[in-house]
Amino acid sequence: MKINFHTKGIIVSAKQKSQMERKLQRLSRYVKDVKPVVCDITLADESGPEKNGIDQCVRINFLLPKESIHIEEVDDRIVRAFGFAYSALERRLRRYSSKKRDLERRDRSRLKNIMGTVGGAVGRVGGTVGRIVPRRRKRR
Repeated sequence: MKINFHTKGIIVSAKQKSQMERKLQRLSRYVKDVKPVVCDITLADESGPEKNGIDQCVRINFLLPKESIHIEEVDDRIVRAFGFAYSALERRLRRYSSKKRDLERRDRSRLKNIMGTVGGAVGRVGGTVGRIVPRRRKRR
């Protein structure tokens, strides 16, 4: 996983940056089979000294091969805003990995294999989703 930091109007210490990188590296367990993964983090001062405000913003763009996740959090402290954005990103990645796992399971499902091998001998009945029912014979 590649992590890129961008700052606008904020000074981030090396310790804060390393803590953020370490936290983001933990998320690689949700995307361990996916390559390439790029995480762009933008730390910005939304209300600079000319605007008389203290809002600081964290934008995380997590780019996956088939999906991109964009999260933005605003708070008066940059570390707390990053914590909120991190928890939201973790929830979204957990959902992404569970969807991916479910799709893989669905592709390997026994029902699909039976339907593919038996062919016309077995069919689905109108409203049933997971039940296989043999076709009825015609009466004479």
